[in-house]
Amino acid sequence: MNTDFFLDEDLYTIALWCRAGAEPTDLAYAAECAIEHELDVISVVPEAVSILWPWLETESVKILARFYLDDFIDSDSMSEFTANVNTVLKQGADGIQVFIRYKDLETFVEQIYSIRDDLFFNKELFIGIDINDINPFDWENVLEALNKIHATGLILVLPKDKGDKSDYVGRLYAALEAWKNDFNLYFFLGDNLLRIEQTKRLIKSMQPNLLDRVKFFINV
Repeated sequence: MNTDFFLDEDLYTIALWCRAGAEPTDLAYAAECAIEHELDVISVVPEAVSILWPWLETESVKILARFYLDDFIDSDSMSEFTANVNTVLKQGADGIQVFIRYKDLETFVEQIYSIRDDLFFNKELFIGIDINDINPFDWENVLEALNKIHATGLILVLPKDKGDKSDYVGRLYAALEAWKNDFNLYFFLGDNLLRIEQTKRLIKSMQPNLLDRVKFFINV
């Protein structure tokens, strides 16, 4: 793990991202880091929840399980998805992160909103989307969709950073300009200190009241 992140004065904004296929020893190390540095969120694949939970059972660290819905979202895939979600929540997850394409967001919301409160009772629900898929005029739709399913928050992902060609700052500006809700706003930008600092500066300038609800996932 890049220890430079732990020199940051805004340590409370850091969350941990455990890679898929992490060994139990790696998960134990992640739990130890979270406890030692008083970090309160860890993201893992569903298979890791039952392994990680015993180390964090008595700690104030939330376990979020990651799900990726890359294929067409229909009733059959949603049935499997809800069954898997129910399993990880019973295994100790405090919530889930669902990563989907922006073009599938409306379909996902239609499929999940009627069972959302029962499935996620007292649990957290985050939606993750590639920021490059969201155009400036799409933000009203994104925020309405999150509100409809009572989402805990949004995770903006930058899987491919093309520098200035990504127009990351411009896209984030559009998001913050449209932001009107009390959702949490999390980011997975890789271990990219420049992007993290750009994001913090823009949020401090445009939406300072949002800072307490912002987190950046770093690899561990």
